[in-house]
Amino acid sequence: MRNIVTYETQHGSAKKLAQTIDEKLNCLCINVDTPFQAEDETAYDNLILVFGFRGPYTAQLTKLFLGKMAGKLNYKNLVVVGEGLFSSKEFPSVAEGLKKLAEPYSFHQYFMAGQLRVATLTPEEQALLGKFASLTGMVIQDMGEFKQEEADKIAEDIERTLSELPLVEDPNAGKKRWICSVCGYVHTGDNPPEKCPVCSQPASVFKPM
Repeated sequence: MRNIVTYETQHGSAKKLAQTIDEKLNCLCINVDTPFQAEDETAYDNLILVFGFRGPYTAQLTKLFLGKMAGKLNYKNLVVVGEGLFSSKEFPSVAEGLKKLAEPYSFHQYFMAGQLRVATLTPEEQALLGKFASLTGMVIQDMGEFKQEEADKIAEDIERTLSELPLVEDPNAGKKRWICSVCGYVHTGDNPPEKCPVCSQPASVFKPM
């Protein structure tokens, strides 16, 4: 199976975790801030999304990314790996919320207590965290150093899980596709949609792929 692992990181721990998974599964590894190339989405079976929610910006960015992937994961597998701020008790409800944005063929979730050193954050970052904590009721605290052995175990678990999944053929493979030049949403069909379901732009902004 072909894999893409994405990450969003402020202080590097999500990137370290994504790179560990990349090394184990031989993925295409990209930063979610990087524009997602439309041709890439046809070349993978599994999307592995690594993130560390440390404030509203990260949440919005991750949700925007999955919003752009809507409709592309119906015949693909989604793995979400949260690290850092959440506890293992809180993470499942967050992961389920992400699942609803993409509706993948199969869904799997993992959690790792990642690196978060509160004392090293900038005043702006601490203010963001304070706001996030007040909205969610979460307690912000030091979570220690990055645990490489735990990252290795998560990578091994993901590899084992994905290797046991059957390949699912996308019935839209080979059909005409259109890409929104504004947000990157991809539509399958003889003609572009009247309006982009992600950014609401008219059909005129769609280009054939």
